[in-house]
Amino acid sequence: MRTSILLGLSLCIAFSSAPAVSQDSASGSVRTHIRGIEIAPLANAPFTAKTVVTWNEPPVGGAAVSRKYYTLVARDSQGRVRREVREFIPADSSAEPPLRSFTILDPVSAKRTTCTQASMSCATSAFYPRMPLGDSDGTLSGSSDNVTRESLGQQTIDGLPVVGTRETVSNASSSRVALTQTEVWYSPDLHMDLSVIRSNPQLGEVTLQVTNLVRGEPDLSWFSVPSGYEVKAGPTR
Repeated sequence: MRTSILLGLSLCIAFSSAPAVSQDSASGSVRTHIRGIEIAPLANAPFTAKTVVTWNEPPVGGAAVSRKYYTLVARDSQGRVRREVREFIPADSSAEPPLRSFTILDPVSAKRTTCTQASMSCATSAFYPRMPLGDSDGTLSGSSDNVTRESLGQQTIDGLPVVGTRETVSNASSSRVALTQTEVWYSPDLHMDLSVIRSNPQLGEVTLQVTNLVRGEPDLSWFSVPSGYEVKAGPTR
């Protein structure tokens, strides 16, 4: 939930295996990466869910553009995590967002497996997760010269209690003050965010929402490479 929005020709809304979309134009291309909700490889907190991402871009010389995609995510009792990368589609489309790749993070075997749909190939590498330090209720407090944080209280999402926090970052220039806001609803039970809304005057609004959440052990097939994929081992360290 500690997130930030970085500006540039490459827009990153973080996570190392984040979904990405390429926007090609006659003058070049802009590659956009949106970070999915972070899922720590914690043991004894299994679930499966769908994360729905909606991006409402601000209007530039015309109507606003709204796009979406979803990814399927899972974590088992060993702490293994599986998540996907999919393409954006128009927000009013009923089509299935095309799958680009999926990643399996295994803290037990210390291995990351990333499989690419187009090439039907997988690459493995070492995986050493950064684990959360102690227990946290997900709240943020305090402020600085350009950052303020406020509590939004508590509510329930998919039957789970969540704690809300809003962070506002002001970026002052000689002509105006631009505000970037991030609203997060965190589940102490699952140690992850269930809802994240990021808004920025230049980028618009990005909403990430965990839906179809089912607690319990996922099917074992979620954490194995499907038949037909070629697996290539990478460096172990």
